[in-house]
Amino acid sequence: MIAIPAFRLYHSYMRLFIAILFDDAVVDKLSMLRDSLHDVSSNGTFVPRSNLHLTLEFLGECSPAERNLAIDAMESISFSPFTVTVDRLGFFARPDGDTWWVGAREDNALMTLQGNLHKALLSSGFSLERRKYRPHITLGRRVMTTACAGKIERIEADVKAIDLMLSERIDGQMVYTSLFASNAEQ
Repeated sequence: MIAIPAFRLYHSYMRLFIAILFDDAVVDKLSMLRDSLHDVSSNGTFVPRSNLHLTLEFLGECSPAERNLAIDAMESISFSPFTVTVDRLGFFARPDGDTWWVGAREDNALMTLQGNLHKALLSSGFSLERRKYRPHITLGRRVMTTACAGKIERIEADVKAIDLMLSERIDGQMVYTSLFASNAEQ
């Protein structure tokens, strides 16, 4: 577990989510896709390299007690290492510019992990989104572009852990910090 700096412990609420983080080689490939999208876009806010991740569950504003419940829920599920395959570029249409992403295949290991995590969090009292989980990695928001959605060269990422992430705005930038990692069973 990563130590949380003392100044953060005094805040009563923190914005949290649970995610899969990627190694540098995968982040490099995702960054190249993001940069290619940026190059053919007239507008947008693009995700910094350090923030590229695959969200499993968004928890929102949580108290320290809820943070601990999230950690307990993460520890209550088990999963074996597996591979996530990213193979398409797409977007969610928005009136002020679209949210562009790369999509992960909905394979059994990923969907089972997310489903088990969802159930454990619901059992712990969290209010979660009810819509179907669509695994994706956001590249940019409010994007106006000439890019086309479709297949991309496959990127494979090994998943060996899931992380509880703190999301905070520091000096006008979104910064994500891992507070806890739950490792796959070997």
